[in-house]
This record gives sequence, C-alpha cells and structure tokens, in this order.
Amino acid sequence: MLLNKKVLIFVPGGDGIYGHEIKTAVESKGALVQIYDERPSSSTIGKIFTRLVKKVTDVPFNEYLRSVVQGNNVKEYDYILIVRGEAFRPTSVGVLRRAYPRAKIILFLWDSIANTDVREIIDCVDVAYSYDPEDVSRYNSLKYCPTFYLDQYRDLPVSISGDIDLLFSGTVHSDRYNVVQRVRRNLRSFSLNMYCYYYFPSRLLYCMRYIEDKEIRVEPISNIKFNMLGVQKMAGLVAASRVILDVQHPKQSGLTLRPVEMLGARRKLITTNQNIRIYDFYDENNILIVDRENPKINSEFFSLPYRDIDKVIYDKYSIHAWVKRIFSCN
Repeated sequence: MLLNKKVLIFVPGGDGIYGHEIKTAVESKGALVQIYDERPSSSTIGKIFTRLVKKVTDVPFNEYLRSVVQGNNVKEYDYILIVRGEAFRPTSVGVLRRAYPRAKIILFLWDSIANTDVREIIDCVDVAYSYDPEDVSRYNSLKYCPTFYLDQYRDLPVSISGDIDLLFSGTVHSDRYNVVQRVRRNLRSFSLNMYCYYYFPSRLLYCMRYIEDKEIRVEPISNIKFNMLGVQKMAGLVAASRVILDVQHPKQSGLTLRPVEMLGARRKLITTNQNIRIYDFYDENNILIVDRENPKINSEFFSLPYRDIDKVIYDKYSIHAWVKRIFSCN
C-alpha cells in the first residue's frame, strides 16, 4: 500500500514525540516521508498568535506552507496527511493542491471539533477521519478512526516493575488539576499512593493559571513540570504503575491517546470519560469510570489483576493498524 510512496505529513510538534512515531510507522511500510509542524511555531506565543491570526487572515500560514514547498526537494507526493490541522484554511489546502496535484490529501482529527474547529476544511480534503464518534455522527463527511498505542507500550512487561498505585501524567488544562486533586483525596482513605506529573507547556501559562486558580497555588512549584515526558520515560512510569488515571477535557467525548495507550500497555485505567463504555475493549475489570465532580474510587479495583483483551481487538488499536486505516483511502 505504501511501498515506495512519497508521503508529506503535517502534525503537531513536527518530528517530535508523536510525529516521530507516526513518521517511523509510515516509513516501516516502505514509504519516503517528510514531516513538518502543522503550525509555524509550537511555542506558547506562536500558538496564541496562530489562533488569533487565523480569525483575521490566512496569509501568514499560507506563506509558511509555501516555504515548506519551496524548501522541499520532493516535487511530487502520493499522500499528504494533516493531523489536527488547527491553522489550516480552505486556501491552505489549495496551496498544497496546486503544489502537489497528484497527492491524495488526508485529514485526521485527534481533537474534538468543539476544541479545535476545523469544519471549514473537512470538505476540502479527499478524506477526513475523526477519533470522536459524536463528531462523526454529527458531520457526514467524517469517517471514524480511533487513536493508537505505540510499540513502546505494547512491549512493556505485564508484571509491574515499581510501587506506584495510581499514575497521572498530563497537561494541566480546564478542570483537570482540580479533578486529579479530588481523586487524590479519595485515594488517601485507602492508603494508596499516587504519582503526578503536572505539565505546563510554558511558564507563562503556569503564571496565568496561578493567578486564576487558587487550588494550584498550594501545589509546590517543584511538582510543576515544563518539559513534556518523552515516550520512553512515560512508558517507564507506566511500567512501574498498577493503575493509570485519565481525565479528558470536558469538551471531549472521544477517547484520546491515554486510554488507548493503556490498552497497549495492558494496564488498568481509571477515567472520567463515560463514553468508554461503547468501545469494544471496555471491561469493567480493567476500566473504572468515575464522575469528575465526585470521583469515588473502589479500592478492590486495585487488587484485581488485569484481564487480557481478545488479540484481534488488541491489535486493532496499534499504530500500525492506524496507519493501514488512514491510508486505505484509494
């Protein structure tokens, strides 16, 4: 399918954590891959600027795309994959179509439209996928495609290598920190321990949150991290943990990466995402659903061993299965 094909990818962070893994997975199928950030800048100021400018004009971003085209020695592509596409406008897709008229353009949304509104480009691409079943049911042009787990999680030993009862690692956004604190308070009554990695993309965002949210002011600054965990470090923490906590953005309904990654790692999950019940890998032995306003933890959940999922279902969520689905649009 991808043998000797040329693929251009735009993804958050470019050849960063997940971009690198996507690039590697596509290359493993025999493709020649070039990868770029889906935004001109991944800095906090750059992201804010992109969002503000997009509402007014498409010129700066389209100039960024033209610079990508001009600086690229590949003159023809078979596929162009846009992941999320926050900064893209219909004219932006047009820039790529004129530069690479033979290419099939694919859009994959790993964010809900309520969070990242890219409705105006859905009908401009050849095929558009979303991880969110509700968005797929709402917009006829979208096809469903879940997210994926990486090989690093698949390769973890089933046995737990450390003594972390519950692990949370994630970006502090919306009410996420407050929900984690509710879970943490609930956990103490069972004498279970919890490790938290609170990530802020920048010190500016932390300062803004510090001013707005009195709860986070009591969190020692030493517990606040400004470096995102790489895949290997995150996988190491997962290997040492019995259960992982997932707190989705309140505007999201689809399953983001964390629950699927824990499927790959064969680790138990506590999640606030009520919609996980509809997924074929849902097993109440492995997944505990809690209310984000009043998260009640069942201590017995920690003592029950993980129950293996059917191999066909398990393999369905690997990054290699994701690549096959995404590029099966001929």
